[in-house]
Amino acid sequence: MSHLVQPLQDRIVSLDVLRGFALFGVLLVNMLDFSGSALRTGTVGIRGSEFDQIIDVAVVFLAVTKFYLLFSFLFGVGFAVQMRRMESGQRPFVGFYLRRLVVLFVIGLAHSILLWDGDILRLYAIAGLFLLLVRRLSTPVLLGLAAVITLGGLAFFSLVPNVDQFSEMLNTQAVQLYTSGSYADLISYRASQQFVLDIQIPMVLVMFLLGLAAGRSGWLDQPERYQPVLRRWWKWALPVGLLGNVLLLVGYSTNAAWLISLGIHVGAPALSFIYLSAVLLNAGKLRALAPVGQMALTNYLTHSLVCTTLFYGYGFGWYDRLSPGLTVLLVVVIFAVQMVVSRWWMQPFRFGPVEWVWRSLTYGRIQPWFRAQTEGA
Repeated sequence: MSHLVQPLQDRIVSLDVLRGFALFGVLLVNMLDFSGSALRTGTVGIRGSEFDQIIDVAVVFLAVTKFYLLFSFLFGVGFAVQMRRMESGQRPFVGFYLRRLVVLFVIGLAHSILLWDGDILRLYAIAGLFLLLVRRLSTPVLLGLAAVITLGGLAFFSLVPNVDQFSEMLNTQAVQLYTSGSYADLISYRASQQFVLDIQIPMVLVMFLLGLAAGRSGWLDQPERYQPVLRRWWKWALPVGLLGNVLLLVGYSTNAAWLISLGIHVGAPALSFIYLSAVLLNAGKLRALAPVGQMALTNYLTHSLVCTTLFYGYGFGWYDRLSPGLTVLLVVVIFAVQMVVSRWWMQPFRFGPVEWVWRSLTYGRIQPWFRAQTEGA
């Protein structure tokens, strides 16, 4: 059992590198919505010059849904790691985790109303309850449940007549508000929106389950020990991922529900695991991403603050004015700045600002913020 408990710092670095990498992909995808109406109006891949169209297609093929699912996997891993640590220290876990989810939901609700309606935090907080129900199931049962949910989601969303209605981000009502509405107008609009059944929800639950199984097994603690397994993933995941995402592109262009569903339930997770494997195999070379991942929640919310200010009418008003090529360049610039700021911030501090609030509210007491406060402990 000794291989299950490794030095804390080693474990955090490998997982936070993954979180940092996933955060870049999430920003790349979310920028489609921040910057204009293409995602909401279904014009991704057919706008602008040929170069811009290639950029759009590449983002859909390589990023849309994949990083969202990768973050979901990491959420499941985080659940398993927290449970393992607390139970090894004989500390009660369920109450702690429920408080953690409640605080996360409140943060997500505030985010969805005050900044951006594409929030994922509320979904994670609600779906996170599912992990409590299945936490004692054996790994084979978890994998079987994941397969059942995948097939169920694939079948259900293949049969709906308009699969694009199952996403908050495809709502076109707000486009005019984003262009010329006031901040108060947008708050009122977002507060009036209902939480909808998103097509990605089944695979979020599946990735939660797979993350729980992986985190509980301990193989992410020392990924270098499992390099042969990680490399073997490529043999099946790469062709499945490539073919599945070709079908996803065809589905988007033809509005074929079954192709979109197949791409999201099969192609997207396969490519997500390719990214997971590639990053773990090269985690040492990608350590610069770790500080970004350590304060992933703060950086995620900062994306919304910065981008809505740049693009919405109450800010700089760039909505629908920048080409896909320029928006991707902006993603690189924003993320590069976050890498620098995150590294600077994490030198004196133990947590990002929002992570510190989340942790303090979860524990019900102010947490030590500066690293110097815990030295020698």
